[in-house]
Amino acid sequence: MKKVILTLIIAILSLQYAIAQGDGARMTLWGPTGVTGVIPKWMGLNQNMTPAHILIKGADITINAFPITAVHNFGIAGRFAQVMVNAVPGNVSGTIISSSIPGNPLPESISVNANGFADGFVGFKLGLINQPALNVKEYIAYKHKTFSMTSYTRIWYPGSYDQTENMNLGSNRWTFELGLPMNIYLSKKNPKRATWFEVYPAIHLYTANTNPTNITNADKTEQLPLFTIENHLSHNFTDKFWAALDLRYQYGGELKADGIKQDNLINALGGGGTLGYQIIPPLAAHISYGYVFTNPSDVNANMIKATIVFTYANLKKLQN
Repeated sequence: MKKVILTLIIAILSLQYAIAQGDGARMTLWGPTGVTGVIPKWMGLNQNMTPAHILIKGADITINAFPITAVHNFGIAGRFAQVMVNAVPGNVSGTIISSSIPGNPLPESISVNANGFADGFVGFKLGLINQPALNVKEYIAYKHKTFSMTSYTRIWYPGSYDQTENMNLGSNRWTFELGLPMNIYLSKKNPKRATWFEVYPAIHLYTANTNPTNITNADKTEQLPLFTIENHLSHNFTDKFWAALDLRYQYGGELKADGIKQDNLINALGGGGTLGYQIIPPLAAHISYGYVFTNPSDVNANMIKATIVFTYANLKKLQN
């Protein structure tokens, strides 16, 4: 039974929030129904993008975030499904250069400091190809197909916001994320040493901020759609230990202030690595590091992230 639970915990690693760094390795894999998980984490980011994912050239911004996510797996019409809800307490501090703000032509260093909640989300996944609704016992016995695909929808709600602050954790707008995670299973000859290749293309659509901060000198700001594609190659080296190489590309997301583009298009390729370990059957942990290594749009970012995953499933019910 411990082996069953262990496989279950690995399968539930299906959600992560990263302000500007993507979901992470093994975060789009599907899992068995009847599983509930709670995923707290700490993220430390140093970058020239705001918590709302807006590029400010010349900025030096430090973000400490403590996302907490709850997930539940179930089935719809014989397909895997998952619902999730997320909240992100944290703080942001640093400096920005005033000449990068609309209406501020003279360079001046401006300090920023705010506490509260970053934007959180509610989300829904539904298996589209080769992702049936299976309970824990059925999932363990299932022979994964080489290719599977999920639909993934998230609605990001606004976090803490004050128009008089130079920068906020919240964005004062809504974000709609639509994606199609694809999982490629590369371990048919040796399922005990699972190897996965994940590809997650997504588009992020933003509503307007009709009450932007005073520092912008604007009546309305809008962010153009942002396209992202995230890739992860992960492998189990033992029953408990796995590691991954991560790669993520972003394009778009330029800001408009009162209809005028601000020359801050995001065009960046980043990557890093993840180490994961199963501490005890219901408890897993992993740590990730990521950074931007090509920045034609002058994006600078690095991140360290520590994650703990608690899961629960009523296995006694399955034995009846």
